[in-house]
Amino acid sequence: MKKEQVQDLMNAIPPDLIEEADLQAPARRRLPRPVRASLIAACLCLALLGTAFAAAPEAMAALIERLTVQISPSETDPGYSVTGGPMTKYPLSAFSPALIAASEGRDGPVVSLIFDTWDEVQAFLGEDIPCVWPEDWDTDWFQVILFHTGSEVLWGVDIYSTDISRQATVYVEIRTELWQGENASSGLGTVEGGSITQLPSYSMPNGAVAELVQVIDPETVYLDGTPTGFRPQQCAGYFMRDGILYDVTAHSPVPPQESTETQLKTVLDSFP
Repeated sequence: MKKEQVQDLMNAIPPDLIEEADLQAPARRRLPRPVRASLIAACLCLALLGTAFAAAPEAMAALIERLTVQISPSETDPGYSVTGGPMTKYPLSAFSPALIAASEGRDGPVVSLIFDTWDEVQAFLGEDIPCVWPEDWDTDWFQVILFHTGSEVLWGVDIYSTDISRQATVYVEIRTELWQGENASSGLGTVEGGSITQLPSYSMPNGAVAELVQVIDPETVYLDGTPTGFRPQQCAGYFMRDGILYDVTAHSPVPPQESTETQLKTVLDSFP
């Protein structure tokens, strides 16, 4: 019998019987005042957090889906990695019949398909896959890649496209229920002599938070070895939404060299 049951039974005994038997009903133990105060404060904090997140669920999503950037300390092998929380493993039933058919009818471990518009890509993915793309994206091709490498099952669907007018690219990683991994992961390496800088996080209008990384390559030279005075640069922004990983990169491969950070934020702002 649990001690709570014993206590209830003792409390139910009439007082006169307790006196006759020289018994004493057990008193409920009280926590020390500091402990009780700490527990009350903790409960209040949880209640306030719960209320805040209930009022703004996008804030909770942004908190859960934050990414971390780690820059390599090596000067001879510069690079960086981006890691985060668990990616959503979408069930195969969420994808369109056309995508599943393309996976089942493959000739090799990787299937690469080209589409003209984002609407075609969305239809191919399936209406239950909440993938988004920047508005007014100026391109006539989207590459969709189905991965089965290292396995006989469809574990990943990636999307890639470039907008030349914006000098930007978007790469999206979606994972299926058959993926053996767990957490989001990406990154980039650069050549010796380049520099990598993590910029302040950027809060996007849609509620996501992007982690920004600036990469500046070594100075380019002419064919005769004369320095050009130009260092190609790019600025990448990584964010997660609905457990899907987005890699958005703005490039400045040729002069005139504008701020790639400004270019990048313009693209990030156009995500619905």
